[in-house]
Amino acid sequence: MNAPDPIQPKLNPPQQPRLLVKDTVIPIAIYFLLALILTWPTISHLATHLPGDGGDDPAIAWNLWWVKYALLNRSQSPFITDFMFYPIGLNLAFYTLTVLNAVTALPLTLNWGVVAASNLHLFFTLTVGGYGGFLLTRYVLVSTLFGRPAAGQRRFSASSTVIWLSAVIAGGFYTLASSKLFYVALGQFNIASSHWIPLAVLFVLKSYHQPHRLKNPLLAGLFFTLQAWAELTYASFIVVFIGLFWLYESLGYVVRSRTRPSLRLFLRNALVMGFTFTLGLSPILAYMLPDMLAEGDFLVEGSGFADAFSADLLGFLIPTMHHPLFGQLITYTGIQNFRIGQHIYLGFVFLGLLGVAIFGYRRQPGVWFWVLAAVVFALLSLGPAITINGQVTSLTGPFVILQQLPFFKGNRYPSRYSVMLLLSLSVVAGFALVWIGHRLADKTPGKPTAAVVLLVIAAFFLFEHLSLPLPQSDMRTPSLYELIEPQSEPFTVLDIPFAWRNGFRITGALTNQFMFGQFYQTDHQQRLIQGNTSRNPEFKFQYFTEAPVINSLLTLETGQSLPPDRFERDRAIAPDVLNFFDIRYIVVRPYQYTRPDGSAVSQASVTPYIEQVLPVEKIYDEAGSQVYQVVDAAEPTSNLLIETGSPLAPLYFGEGWGRLTPNQPILAQRRSVRLLLPLTPGDQQLILRIRLPDFAFDPSRTVALSLNGWLSEPQPITSDWQDLTFAIPAGVASAGLNDAWLQFNTVSPLPPDQPIIDVTVLSAGEEVGDFGHIYLNGKDISPNQRGYNVAIIPPQTPPTVKIFDTHLDPAASARLAQQLRSGDWPDETIIAVAAADEASANLSEEAVVALQSLGAQGDLRGCFRCGHAFISQISTDRRWEALSALGPVGVTTALGLTEPSAAAMIESITITVTD
Repeated sequence: MNAPDPIQPKLNPPQQPRLLVKDTVIPIAIYFLLALILTWPTISHLATHLPGDGGDDPAIAWNLWWVKYALLNRSQSPFITDFMFYPIGLNLAFYTLTVLNAVTALPLTLNWGVVAASNLHLFFTLTVGGYGGFLLTRYVLVSTLFGRPAAGQRRFSASSTVIWLSAVIAGGFYTLASSKLFYVALGQFNIASSHWIPLAVLFVLKSYHQPHRLKNPLLAGLFFTLQAWAELTYASFIVVFIGLFWLYESLGYVVRSRTRPSLRLFLRNALVMGFTFTLGLSPILAYMLPDMLAEGDFLVEGSGFADAFSADLLGFLIPTMHHPLFGQLITYTGIQNFRIGQHIYLGFVFLGLLGVAIFGYRRQPGVWFWVLAAVVFALLSLGPAITINGQVTSLTGPFVILQQLPFFKGNRYPSRYSVMLLLSLSVVAGFALVWIGHRLADKTPGKPTAAVVLLVIAAFFLFEHLSLPLPQSDMRTPSLYELIEPQSEPFTVLDIPFAWRNGFRITGALTNQFMFGQFYQTDHQQRLIQGNTSRNPEFKFQYFTEAPVINSLLTLETGQSLPPDRFERDRAIAPDVLNFFDIRYIVVRPYQYTRPDGSAVSQASVTPYIEQVLPVEKIYDEAGSQVYQVVDAAEPTSNLLIETGSPLAPLYFGEGWGRLTPNQPILAQRRSVRLLLPLTPGDQQLILRIRLPDFAFDPSRTVALSLNGWLSEPQPITSDWQDLTFAIPAGVASAGLNDAWLQFNTVSPLPPDQPIIDVTVLSAGEEVGDFGHIYLNGKDISPNQRGYNVAIIPPQTPPTVKIFDTHLDPAASARLAQQLRSGDWPDETIIAVAAADEASANLSEEAVVALQSLGAQGDLRGCFRCGHAFISQISTDRRWEALSALGPVGVTTALGLTEPSAAAMIESITITVTD
């Protein structure tokens, strides 16, 4: 990559003051001014509005507040919070928390507030990204075309201005391209935070070119780490780049017979870089790994919708929808998803410069590497299957390989690889600009022709990539939140509309207003039961969808109706539920959207329930918004009996338990299982009604109670029902809700399929879970795809599982009926059926009759996105079935196993005060 150029500059000693201005002050000033101009009108609403559409900008801005609040107000790690998803909380290591951005912006947040800090940090991001692109491009140009300067020396010549200007322009290409500004327009400031990538790449290259200098791999690892703390997704992109670079260089030694650098130094630098990055990332990994070990791999659900989040090849030539003159062109094409950031526009300037670079430096291997990198990352951004003008071709992209790799598969947006595509093309553009500039300088010596032409090219690029004006979200907190009076300890605000959102789905109201509810928390600073994350275990959503009263509000706010008797049943338990969640205020803000069936949804469907069922007093009612203060909520009781048949039972059981079946024992499946218990600070005792399962007998098994750092003595468990009493000393528990953990010293693993110990089926429509699980001895064997998931489980042979998409596939019902009628199955064969997402649209009478022939009573026809769980055992009268339009449903043959291990069965929990 170091072939000489015929133009060889002279060597002069460095002139520090002038160089500081030229190489640092001027480029940074240029990028900063361009950032202000090209994000207009952001600067004119600095403290009140954020660029974005209200979908992501409230949550990403919330990050700045939460990191500050966690560190300075609560003296706790920002990675753990119960200010969202209260009371079960959330591990924010799996969320785009952008910790480094929040820390960088902390002085701004403290002095000017969250909104101004977010906007100023955006300008910082674009400026640093441009400057990093400048430094990288200049280094690559000089090292490739002129060789690397000696230590302590710098090259100057007539061509140095051309190189400097080319690098400045290339840095602007990288940081101000329309795809980057599109992420800003979506409010995805985390995805726009790719500013450390050029610096990481720069020192990766220096580590290779200058292997004796230890600071290079250290700085590469440092900037690698900084990028991970700003946006973790991009860390995997840098790894791909490093692998591609090393592969290219290794092949270069073979093909071009070049002298291989010291293998020892290469390995040392690789280890230093890797160790630095691993050490820097270790705090995040310390929070991620325990959850993944306990909950399994939940980084991706299915294919992660990669097809929907892929770039379209034609889109490389069509300006984005935000262009002030040509934004409508995209609507005349077949390109899909151009409104959600998957449209990657390269433009004719970029592509023209690519052609110039290839022609001008066709014999320069260093240029060909960057061309290759651009091609690879372009293919990755196109996703698992190449799409052209909205038509999916039969061509498979390399992204399918990354979908199978741990860590890399966590990125479900192929189009985000465009950041590396832009970086590669920016460097290639730098080569082209140098080639053009040199030739113009040779033809017009002493004249500024070269600089003028290069600036005109840059102006054309900026025009092509204009995204003005950027959409703005009004982030001013409504005055109604002033009615929420702060108290000595945090409490909970029920903010409607509410929803639980991650990178794959939304459970709740399909409006971005719930995201603003999260942002308004930065003002009232009280807990919320709802929230937004990126990745989470399924339980984090299902806890709330199955919580009494909360499920009713969820049903109503999404435009559905409650059964007539639900109002009366909820009224009886509403005070206890509100007290459990410590809800003291309910805020209802205007929202509206249209359901898939065409019906309109608004806040008007929720207010009658609130006023008729919940113990509240309305204290505000203006402009479609209401504020209610909770009154006469149930006081904490000194004694508590928790039984699985109680309507409040789902509230008390956290992570680690099997399926809760009313009036049946519940199974502890892990060595640590969580209980959410309302307690008092005094002396009290907890009594467990417990026994070992017959299939999990272990005479050495014990259980201990862990509570707020206190741990009881372990007690042995037998195979007979017994009452184990744990005395809790005064001062251990806090007043209100407490996290308690039952700690078992061992658990018993279950066989994968034989003998059949337990079959559990869970089903939920798209709005309340979107799953169809079939657990055999705690292992999920279901395809878990839309439609009916069916498992045929003979008593002596492995199960057969199939999926029938009775939502979209007109032929699926016939195949389902044939499958259910085809079997000459052995006696006691179990047929397990779980509907997922939506299974009714193409469900035929033939399929319903086939289900009924096995004993099913339910009929999903006309029941959009309903849950249906059914188990039938051949040649017996054993049938289990549940169907609901309002929430998840589940049935089990025995104990509700959802994990392949078991510790103990719990029948009841009693808490009594012993003062």
